[in-house]
Amino acid sequence: MARNSCQFTCHVVVILFLLVFGEVDGVTITVPNPTVSAEAGTDAVLMVSFTSGTNPYVSWELDLSIASWTINSDQPADIAQAYKGRLTIDTKAPSLTLNKVTTADARDYKVTMRATGESSDEKLIKLNVYERITSVNVNISPADPVEGKDVTMTCQITGTGTKYSWKVNETPVIVDSRHVASGNTLTIKSLVRTDKGQYSCTAENPINSLRNSVDLIVYYGPDDPVIKVDNANAGTQHNALVGSTVQLDCVSESLPVSYNWKYNSVSTAGGSKTLSNIQRNQEGDYVCEVSNAKTTLTKSKTITIKVYDMIQGLSVSTIPVNPKEGDAQVEITYATDKGSGTAMWLKDGTALPNDPRYTVTANSLKINSPGRSDSGVYTCNLTNPFSTSTIQKTISIFYGPEKPQISATSVENPDPLKYVLVGTTVLLKCKAECDPPATYYWNVGNQDDPNVPEGATLNLTNIQANQAGSYTCIAVNDKINKRVRNVVPLNVYQKPVSAGPTCSMTPVNSDLQFRCSWLGGIPKVSLKFLGLSEVKEASETLDQTETAAKLPALNGKAITCVGTHPIAPNNCSITPRSPEGILPSHSATAQPSGKVSVTISCKGSSQPPATVTWSKAGQLLTSGGIYTISNDTTDLTITGFNISGGDLATYTCVSTNLLGSQKSSINLTGPAISKSSILVNPAHTVVTLTWETPRDSVVTGFDVQMTGPALQRSSISRAATDWRTIQTKGPEARNTDISPLQPGEIYQFRVKPMVGQNEGPPSETYSLGQDPGLSAGAIAGIVIGSVFGFLLLLLLLILLILCCLRRKKQRKEPKYPVPKTKERVATGVSQPNILLTGGVTAARNGPSIGNGNRAYTPEPYTQYDKSSTLPSNVTPPAVRMATTV
Repeated sequence: MARNSCQFTCHVVVILFLLVFGEVDGVTITVPNPTVSAEAGTDAVLMVSFTSGTNPYVSWELDLSIASWTINSDQPADIAQAYKGRLTIDTKAPSLTLNKVTTADARDYKVTMRATGESSDEKLIKLNVYERITSVNVNISPADPVEGKDVTMTCQITGTGTKYSWKVNETPVIVDSRHVASGNTLTIKSLVRTDKGQYSCTAENPINSLRNSVDLIVYYGPDDPVIKVDNANAGTQHNALVGSTVQLDCVSESLPVSYNWKYNSVSTAGGSKTLSNIQRNQEGDYVCEVSNAKTTLTKSKTITIKVYDMIQGLSVSTIPVNPKEGDAQVEITYATDKGSGTAMWLKDGTALPNDPRYTVTANSLKINSPGRSDSGVYTCNLTNPFSTSTIQKTISIFYGPEKPQISATSVENPDPLKYVLVGTTVLLKCKAECDPPATYYWNVGNQDDPNVPEGATLNLTNIQANQAGSYTCIAVNDKINKRVRNVVPLNVYQKPVSAGPTCSMTPVNSDLQFRCSWLGGIPKVSLKFLGLSEVKEASETLDQTETAAKLPALNGKAITCVGTHPIAPNNCSITPRSPEGILPSHSATAQPSGKVSVTISCKGSSQPPATVTWSKAGQLLTSGGIYTISNDTTDLTITGFNISGGDLATYTCVSTNLLGSQKSSINLTGPAISKSSILVNPAHTVVTLTWETPRDSVVTGFDVQMTGPALQRSSISRAATDWRTIQTKGPEARNTDISPLQPGEIYQFRVKPMVGQNEGPPSETYSLGQDPGLSAGAIAGIVIGSVFGFLLLLLLLILLILCCLRRKKQRKEPKYPVPKTKERVATGVSQPNILLTGGVTAARNGPSIGNGNRAYTPEPYTQYDKSSTLPSNVTPPAVRMATTV
């Protein structure tokens, strides 16, 4: 019984040591190259390495096992029959070499390793086998590419190709909706003639690359032919003078091209045709036909050749010689001695009116029932492409006057008959159709003017308002003793003083008065409000008051004042609005003496402007003592702000106008940093600290602090350093650069918020350089663990002693001296702790910064200190304990 108890106790001791010091990890396989590329006929090495506490068993498999062996074993590898003589194996390593591989060896190979008492591991290695590219040929399909259709170029190779690239004229082909590259082909859709050129294909694989090229010819056309006459582009008709030479040339963009001329069913091959000493009987249509044997397309164009003589001896006669209103007809005829042409009749230099009374015959113009409007100069223009002859005939028919037409012109006024501005110049002109010309008289708008102007024009300079009125023009025909008049109004205006009306509103007790003002102008401006309870009108200034009961309906409603003036009507708008968007903000400043002032602003939008009342923790505040309220009541300043004297509290502002109010609060808190991060440059000579503060935190500045250089690390104890302020930043600062730093040295950084001379909690601490040592928590954990372990060993020793004494008593054996407890400790080879290597670490709660230069945010992060659990990739030293009793 006693022996069993002792054995049980010994087992408990062993189990406890295994729990404390852990157990051995499993086999781990490392594959440096998961994908291996090899040329056919060469050897391919599938390289692997491993970590294990013993010599593991290695197995390589495809569908079935191909080879297996035990590392460092004297036994040769077990190789599958199909692979004997094809593998090279070193049983001291897990790697596998395949000799003279072929494309059939391109597979996924699995390696498995396991050892007694350890977990196994397996990895896959992909083997790609390529044949060397020995030739490249580029084929074009179809062989004769035609514009508008697709062409495909195929890159045919001898060997294994994994990638194909295309160039045209040594420039890479840009793949788009027209240029489609797929595998070893390049397809160009809807060919255009500019796609021609030298196309090269480069075929490549991981072993080698090879290139070849081909010339792409694009057959196109024919485009619409262009006919040139005497080397100049011609239209659909060409005119030739009798006896001249006409050179016809037909041109079309086409590859290839064939030309043919046709005239009166007679064909002539070639693009050119010459007509020498041309005569009238050679007039007609000449057709150019263009064809393309590759595209099988044909196009044609026709040109008409006209042949003319020079016009000579044009004459004109009229019947009767002196027509008058009421005659039945006036006829004008023409004749030539030689040549013909087209006659065009003009009246007073313009084309004839569209009037059925005008009849044009082959050689004459007839005017039926001529009237007063038919008076004028009639011109006959007889024209052919090589000559022109003109003759005129004046016909006068007494008539009129018609009703006078009054026009007005002015440099300063765009439409004088609508209005003119005071001080400008206006020219009135009166015109009446009359033969002989009429005599004109004016009746002016100013009735006090004793003069009666005479003449077709009336010039009014520096016109004034009293010159506005009606202006009459009287036209007189002395031949038939007839007079006719016409009247036009002349309005004289003046612009208002400003460009538009001005809108405003003013509280009157509990009511709201709206005002619209727009002064000056002739006539005076008419004003009215749209959107109020009533519509009223006034000139120049309009005041309208809305009672308190009507104001809620106006909240957020645009009120428009419409200003009416004949020259430049305009509007203005104003929107009554209760306070909104009130969000208190604050700022803090500190004097050199440390005295702090905090200003809280309560601003938003309102119309009319709102009045703000302030309270602290429910108590109304007024100006006086440490409190100062700005004239517009939107700012509250607290002088001598004391974060420990009750000034950190909730402050409430209420913004009020006639349309409503809005309430908002801010809870001022002490200096704090809510978030921080650090960025280090690649050379580890400059770091950038970045931080943020809570919205309600009162801060007048920041102290940027650091420690370092530090003492060298020690495996027994860690060095302590002092914080010192290296920079002082204002309240608006949110980042800073710290330099120059010495690479390899140990630094720690943090930011401390300040209110005057009062400090807030510092930011996270960031470390740069080697591990600055175990933290206080880690040291405390080690001490506590050591004490606990010592007590546990002491308890076990007492149990062993009691057990042995009880056993001795039962056997009644002579008392011998109790053997002393002997401890044998075997310690394996210690592995370096990755926590003690160089780099940037986070002391306290900060994040580690490695050798890169990316920024790390403080959260989430992994905290390493003396009380932390070692990371899983750190192998603890192997410890075994044997106890002898």
